[in-house]
Amino acid sequence: MIKNSQQLDFERMRILYSSMNRIFIGGVLLLLFLSFVLKEHLDTSLVVIWTSVTFSLYMPRLFVAWLFHRKIESKEITPSNVLVWEKYWVLTTVPLLASFSSLLYFPLEYSQLHIVATFLVILASGSILSYATSMKSILASFAVIYLPLIVRYFLVDTMDSLILTFFYILVAAVFANYARSLNKTLIENIQLKIDNENNALQDPLTQLWNRRGLHLHLDKIIPRAIRNKEAMGVILFDVDHFKNYNDTHGHSAGDEILTQVSSCIKKEGREEDLIVRYGGEEFLAVIPNTNIEHLINITERIMKSVRSNTDVTISAGIAINEMDINFDRLIDVADKALYDSKRSGRDQYTFVR
Repeated sequence: MIKNSQQLDFERMRILYSSMNRIFIGGVLLLLFLSFVLKEHLDTSLVVIWTSVTFSLYMPRLFVAWLFHRKIESKEITPSNVLVWEKYWVLTTVPLLASFSSLLYFPLEYSQLHIVATFLVILASGSILSYATSMKSILASFAVIYLPLIVRYFLVDTMDSLILTFFYILVAAVFANYARSLNKTLIENIQLKIDNENNALQDPLTQLWNRRGLHLHLDKIIPRAIRNKEAMGVILFDVDHFKNYNDTHGHSAGDEILTQVSSCIKKEGREEDLIVRYGGEEFLAVIPNTNIEHLINITERIMKSVRSNTDVTISAGIAINEMDINFDRLIDVADKALYDSKRSGRDQYTFVR
């Protein structure tokens, strides 16, 4: 099953990259405005070079954002590997913002320096709103904007500049506190959304996926298996004599047994395996990128674990599809194999290709 923290990272990155269009439009407008203002006070060639370099630094960000959305659509980005994209975002953000901050060290008059400083503060404020789901991006943005700004005013060495130095330190501290609060609120909201979705897709007793969760994840697993030309197997488990156990020991004990069995199955599975509570005492393991030997091996480990850690045994039916993947057919074959295991004495598995 996907870890909750991974789901959180996945949603954070989706929200972060969805802000790219408005970041680009806002940034270009700011770039053009500053270019228009500065050309009245600086050498035109210097302004043209700065504008061209700064605009070109948007290209890596646009490319990374385009690549992210493309890989999201093709299901190549998953909750387990999405976090690296936060690093890509930061790496393409820092040079761009550094180019904006470099204006502070151009040969500007004191009044012009105030104009540039004001717009850099606006840029930093926009970063809080646009990067709110990524505290790393916010901190990187603040460091690249506020540190040069504070140092620049400190170097002027006048009373006014000294006052402004402390003013911008205060502004940075206030904005940093607001950014932390906003980030916390957004993370809590994302987590609440994930929890609500999972509650609808998970079995409340065992915390395994239910059938709705199964079909949601199959929409990702099957296309990936077909694209990579990988075999996919299923293992259908059933707790032996569960009704008798329930009648003898009570429903609470029966629920505890189901929880224990589910833990045994989860423990022996891989991260990419999909474990589902398929029915009352039936469990399903969907095993992508597998082979016959692996399916038999994992089945034997699970059955051994159940024998060692619970008061019951389980039977299993195994099926694999190495060519085209028809999930309904796989389930039918595994179900018939499970029936054969039950009919042959239980506490065993049957494999059908």
